[in-house]
Amino acid sequence: MKGLRGCQPLFQRIPFHAPQWMKSSAVQQGLLFGLTMIVSLVLMAAITLLYVDHELEKQNREIVKESRELVRGKSRTIDDDPIDDDDVLEIMTSGFILSGLLALLFTSGIVTLLSRYSQKRISRIEHVLNSAAEGDLSARTGEDHAFNDLARISQSVDEMLSRLEGSVASLRDISANIAHELKTPITRLRHNLLTLQEELLDVMPDSNGTVARELNNALEESARLASIFDALLRISQIESGARRSRFALQDLNTIVDTVAEIYSDVAEDAGMSLINDKQDSPVTIMGDRELLIQQVANLIENSLRYCPEGSVIRLRTGADLEHKIAWLKVQDNGPGISEIEKERVFERMYRVNKSRTDGGLGLGLSLAKAISGLHHGSIELQDQHPGLGVVIRYPRT
Repeated sequence: MKGLRGCQPLFQRIPFHAPQWMKSSAVQQGLLFGLTMIVSLVLMAAITLLYVDHELEKQNREIVKESRELVRGKSRTIDDDPIDDDDVLEIMTSGFILSGLLALLFTSGIVTLLSRYSQKRISRIEHVLNSAAEGDLSARTGEDHAFNDLARISQSVDEMLSRLEGSVASLRDISANIAHELKTPITRLRHNLLTLQEELLDVMPDSNGTVARELNNALEESARLASIFDALLRISQIESGARRSRFALQDLNTIVDTVAEIYSDVAEDAGMSLINDKQDSPVTIMGDRELLIQQVANLIENSLRYCPEGSVIRLRTGADLEHKIAWLKVQDNGPGISEIEKERVFERMYRVNKSRTDGGLGLGLSLAKAISGLHHGSIELQDQHPGLGVVIRYPRT
């Protein structure tokens, strides 16, 4: 990796001042490959010459040695053909093979270096795009120079995400401002309706006519509107990340115990069963206790709202030690939801059965997803055959 980082400034500096046609990965890699081949051929020739020269020098020393022995009378004969054709061919072949192996190693090293360099940048682009797909628009490739097409793609991705992040932030601000501005008049309207109802009861204590019924309906709708704007404001606050300052070490088992204690009687009154199937050992994460409780409570309320009598709702916790993941599941054996609706249930104000007047706001799963995102986790819907399971995964401490 050190060698790879050392090559990066060279790649970034030379093509940056080159003509436009050279700012292409294919052209640059072709030129580098051609240069590598030339260097390899020169290296092969040089090594072959050096090796042959070394072998011939060794043969020459043998000839000199035999000549001196002949002069001194230590030998009466001398080889009249000290270097035959076979010896020369063997030396040339050995030198060529040795130089070829070294050139192959050199070429393989250059190709591996270039491949790792390109793959590293492609992986970085892929990581940034995957993060954006999961809702994290803050990731960037960090490319500074448009010295080839991969660099230009990286810069385009960064620019696109910057604009998209700004647009999403503006939309969230607008949504939060609208919710905040409308909450006050709705609260005032509800107060006026309550005052009117009290005055009506003072004047007509036994009133149950049309006026009284419409007044009660208006009060219910105002309460519903107030709940919607409260939920929207809370989702905006969660998505802004402001609540991370309140993170502390939490045990998911404790969270599940708290929610189960609250909703056990509610489930029993609805003719259902709530089973707490938590893990024995602690399952710890860093998080906001209040939001985690609300997340699980919203999922249980969804099951209570859409499941028939006799249904069983099960809470489970666990951990994947290998991947350092903690998980929490809310499962039921109710009617479940279709595959098409699974893609939309996390949208704000979307309700599975729009014809039912069950009091749902269509924000429960949106809020649960926002809380998962705040905790750098994920939320997934699974079929239980029958029923629906919601799996939430958190990074484990």
